[in-house]
Amino acid sequence: MIRLFTKQFLLALACVVMVGYEAMAQTTISGSVKDSNSGDPLLGVSIVVKNKVIGTISDTNGDFKLEVHSAPPMTLVFSMVGYTTTELEITQENTQGLEITMEETAIMGQEVVVSASRVEESVMQSPVSIEKMDVLAIKETAAANFYDALINFKGVDMSAQSITFKSINTRGFGANGNNRFVQLIDGIDNVAPGLNFAVGNIVGINDLDLESAEMIPGAASALYGPNALNGVLLMNSKSPFEYQGLSFYTKLGVNHIDGEDDDPSLYQDYGLRYAKAFNNKFAFKVTASYLKANDFRGVDYRDMSPNTNGQGDGFAVETPDRTRANNRTYNGVNTYGDFGFNLGFIPRLDPAYAAVAGQLPTGADGAFSPTGYSESSFVDNNTESLKLGAALHYRITDNLEIFGQYNVGYGSTVYTANDRFVLDDFSIWTAKLELRSPNFYVRAYTTREDSGDTYAANTVASLINQNEYIPDYALGFLGARGQGATIDQAHAAARQYADGLQAAYAPGTEAWQVGVDSLRQISIFEGGAKFQDASSMNHFEGSYNLSHLWDVVELVVGANYRKYNLNSGGTLFALDDEGEEQSYGEYGAYLQATKSFLDDRLKVQASGRYDKNENFDGQFSPRVSLVGTVAKNHNFRGSFQRGFRIPTTQDQFIDLDVQTRRLIGSNQLLIDRYNFRTNTVYSAQSLAAARQSGNIEDLMTPDKINDDFTTEKISTFEIGYRGLFLNDQLMIDGYYYNSSYEDFIAEIYFVQAVPNGLKEDPAPFDPDSDAGKAQIVQGTVQTQEYGFDVNADGTIKSHGWGLQADYFVGGGYKLSGNVAYNELLDDDELQAQGFRSAYNTPKYTYNVGVSNRNAIENFGFNVTWRWQQAFLWDSSFGSAVIPAFGTLDAQVSYKLPAIKSVVKLGGSNILNERYTTGIGNPRMGAIYYLQITFDQFLN
Repeated sequence: MIRLFTKQFLLALACVVMVGYEAMAQTTISGSVKDSNSGDPLLGVSIVVKNKVIGTISDTNGDFKLEVHSAPPMTLVFSMVGYTTTELEITQENTQGLEITMEETAIMGQEVVVSASRVEESVMQSPVSIEKMDVLAIKETAAANFYDALINFKGVDMSAQSITFKSINTRGFGANGNNRFVQLIDGIDNVAPGLNFAVGNIVGINDLDLESAEMIPGAASALYGPNALNGVLLMNSKSPFEYQGLSFYTKLGVNHIDGEDDDPSLYQDYGLRYAKAFNNKFAFKVTASYLKANDFRGVDYRDMSPNTNGQGDGFAVETPDRTRANNRTYNGVNTYGDFGFNLGFIPRLDPAYAAVAGQLPTGADGAFSPTGYSESSFVDNNTESLKLGAALHYRITDNLEIFGQYNVGYGSTVYTANDRFVLDDFSIWTAKLELRSPNFYVRAYTTREDSGDTYAANTVASLINQNEYIPDYALGFLGARGQGATIDQAHAAARQYADGLQAAYAPGTEAWQVGVDSLRQISIFEGGAKFQDASSMNHFEGSYNLSHLWDVVELVVGANYRKYNLNSGGTLFALDDEGEEQSYGEYGAYLQATKSFLDDRLKVQASGRYDKNENFDGQFSPRVSLVGTVAKNHNFRGSFQRGFRIPTTQDQFIDLDVQTRRLIGSNQLLIDRYNFRTNTVYSAQSLAAARQSGNIEDLMTPDKINDDFTTEKISTFEIGYRGLFLNDQLMIDGYYYNSSYEDFIAEIYFVQAVPNGLKEDPAPFDPDSDAGKAQIVQGTVQTQEYGFDVNADGTIKSHGWGLQADYFVGGGYKLSGNVAYNELLDDDELQAQGFRSAYNTPKYTYNVGVSNRNAIENFGFNVTWRWQQAFLWDSSFGSAVIPAFGTLDAQVSYKLPAIKSVVKLGGSNILNERYTTGIGNPRMGAIYYLQITFDQFLN
């Protein structure tokens, strides 16, 4: 199928190229561009022929020359961020000596966006809520990089799992690795094929190469397909035709300045971009960036043991001094290897203890957890990120451009899921070939990932303790009991004895390192801790704007095909009966029609998209919107749209032991393999309740295991307003949305008795008999807990609103502020069905800022304060209340025109208010930096 599709794609390319050649009429245009106020030449101004791809830029003297292979009339468009776009009609074939003046703009509503409708339109008339960061905003951000600054958009949250791995969330259901939010870089889905979510900006664009970032918060499946359920981010790089020359930066800073979790350390970040065009026909660019720092650490030592808090496994509560104290079943959030175990099961782990099995208690008397290891004691917090990119562009005609693009990213960081995964030498690369004109594009790209030396931190610690600590603990317990100690006294003696021996293989010792190195070389599938993944994805798509063919309606059509190839060596995904992993495809097509009425004061738009994944039924995603303009600059919008997400590759095919439970994909192969129908399973919540009450009647069997697993859907109504006041110096933007989810995908936890430690039916044990249930409740039979995704019943609703104001007060000073509210309305409904709601979103967030890029000559600044309310984080890693926090980012910059450079002194979270974004994540602190940026075309 891939081979056939590739041949068809290349044939289409060839046909389009042949059709694209045109008569070679020659028009030469030259002139200069200046600032209307100062009269200084403007360098780097983009000059393009309207509705064509041909164009050039002004040089260091503001001069330009453009040769066009078509006859007048034509319109030149002069544009540069920070200046009002100017259009000039050309009527003569040879036009020389043009003098163009451009005015610096300080009025709102001039931005042009593309993502909302897949065609260029004014941000004022976008049919849905949209946020944009342009070139100037990227340069002036106070955050450590543009990606971190996206959190200043209204209604946007981020989960920070490390300095370099942050996950964006909009409109609820946040996650570490958010698969309800799509990221696109130059049209390439930034998803890791095996993980099924975007890995932050580990592989992507550095600040020097980013032209703009546009974000649609809310459902966008009608135009962007599966998984654009809660939002989409489009990052567009700079064309080597329009942004030429050399630019580079050096950023040196420091973090851990308070020395609380680590010693103060160097933060270093370097970036480079070089682009060159030849005769406005051929252009290339190369980019590179490198970041290295000591990451922030996970230091949450609250206890997640159900024996302590009685609220079920995973809810974190405070303990005295945030330590184990006297709790023998302690399970700290950021301590690893302290898994729950029972003395009575040790003979099954080590047959040498069979002779004394009767002396090792089961049930509550036998429950304990090994002494674990803190994250900071053995997880390397050196984080690195290397990003390289290159692109070749060729303008076949004035209307046709072909280019190839390659990006690769290497990194070492930490990611929070069911475990803390240490992504060591992780890499992803993408390669794309694209043909485009003003009216269409066709592209093909591939994405490949390599997990490198990635391993699971808790798995390493748990396996070491299983091999070393548990046998030592048993010896200590037996010795104490032999001397007449009570159960509690024997446990205390056993821990003292095992802790004493643990020093011989503690982190930092040779024995520890040998054990860790050994486990990191063995895959999880084979009983080690190494995480393997070399999955890949191939994608083909095209889009055509038919509007130039007739004036009745603006019509855009598009289609795509995608193929996933899973390859984890059995460490992440289940092998089928032939020992192979899954490959599957999906395709989609969309149509959008736009029509304006009442002298362009009313714009009506309708979109429809159909998608089909070979494992699920087809999905139709419509969107209908209205935009009405009142009194010139006051625009009201309303829309209805449906979106969906396909269960991820992990939802469908995962088979992974994360120590606390085994994660199982929702497919028939695994249901049969683990005998979920023949060996009765009981919900983890009901087991916790039964153990607390001692009543076996509290055990409940989850009935959804046998239900069909399907896609998750959303229906969203949104109304909004964007308007200008005070001579266009003040812009107000606001929205309200109401969303309804159907077939909501949620994870359930259930427990199965496995008396022999095997997957097979545990005959002659009968899990349905009262005696069998009693053994499960009392803990005298070994059990295995599983995580399994299902669809919730009914409709799950959420709603929210956002409001933003931006005001130029004069003298270049800009005041900005926004506030957002998000609420899950049916949390009780999800919990009643036995699900974690995992909404993971604060109700209230706000941002306020003040900036001026030229407060005095060549001197600018930017200050932003962000605050978010406390909320409950609920995930498979655990559950806990995340306290409210606020951060202050600030920077001051000074332009040095003589050397075409800018010096920026700044910091993120400069007050160093320590905060955590989700349970298990590190405690983030301040980063202070000094940056020097050279730009050959600095304005």
